[in-house]
Amino acid sequence: MSVKLRMKNLSGGRKSLYLDIYHKGKRNYDFLDLVLEDEVKVKKESKNEMILLSKRIKEANREKILLAETIRANRETELQFSSHDVIPSFKRNADFVQYFQKIGEGKGRSSLIWKATLKHLKTFTGGKVAFKNINENWLEQWKNYLLQQVSNNTASGHFDKVKSAIRLAVRDKIIPSNPCENVRAIAIQETERQFLTFEEIKKLSETIPETENSKEVCRMFLFACFTGLSFANLETLTFEQIEEDIVKFFRFKTKTWQYVPLSKTALSLVGDTSNKSSHSNIFNIPKRRQCSYILEKWGKKAGIKKHLHMHISRHTFATLSLTQGADLYTVSKLLGHKKIQTTQIYGKVIDEKKRQAVDALPQLEL
Repeated sequence: MSVKLRMKNLSGGRKSLYLDIYHKGKRNYDFLDLVLEDEVKVKKESKNEMILLSKRIKEANREKILLAETIRANRETELQFSSHDVIPSFKRNADFVQYFQKIGEGKGRSSLIWKATLKHLKTFTGGKVAFKNINENWLEQWKNYLLQQVSNNTASGHFDKVKSAIRLAVRDKIIPSNPCENVRAIAIQETERQFLTFEEIKKLSETIPETENSKEVCRMFLFACFTGLSFANLETLTFEQIEEDIVKFFRFKTKTWQYVPLSKTALSLVGDTSNKSSHSNIFNIPKRRQCSYILEKWGKKAGIKKHLHMHISRHTFATLSLTQGADLYTVSKLLGHKKIQTTQIYGKVIDEKKRQAVDALPQLEL
């Protein structure tokens, strides 16, 4: 086993630093993104500026070589420990909060959710906790903290994010085993799903504001009521994703491609596509916070008593589909749910509506 620091010649006299790693009969190369600049040769009669530049380049190159040598030594130590299935102390003492933050930064569209968890994690830990201190007892304390700070279902989401990071830490061989395996997760509680009736949708369609921004947000909301698309998909939806009467999109939450048929109403809300670039967004909307404000104001203007937000449009689509006779499995597929149990909450809503309809029948006295 060996880890050697080597240099690769680049154009302009520069040199790229990399590690030549030979371990268990295999050779790998790890480029360090460290480049040594060509050191300027200074003549005796050179000006002070050139002498100063030469010194700075030499000093920067020396620092890069020292950093590369430190990385090489750490990598060598890491491989030595891994050969004996031992986790080195520098890994066990590393900061889990910082590790969690780096994972969240690479999560793309879901990074905002990870940021929310990070905020609680920093408060709970005081900003830092070593991997060696992440155990079952710590996880139980983290769970109790969350349940005291936020709602049950929000706590469940935050707890699951930390569990995901710990699983990655096991994969990255920072910790030897997963302490989450013997810790019970926070169970999701059923919540009441608000939705709009067709009459309420009609009221909204009759009171669309005049300003361009507001029109776009309202058009997008109504489109969501008839397609079930999430805000994350709607804000990036382009004309090329519409193929005749089908909309195709990648659902970020489940990491799957979906194809949803479009009704005549949904197609009319897409508008005329003849003069549009295929890469153009269908809905030119402002930032999310502004969208929320427009929806809230629109709902009040239309006399809707419910809190109008983007996700209620998705609930509305599910409920309307079931009311019109679609089966639970079909609606589950249209919404992109991985488990039909997620969709069953809407089935319970329909059952309650049926009960209310029966109770509203005139009573016959016998």
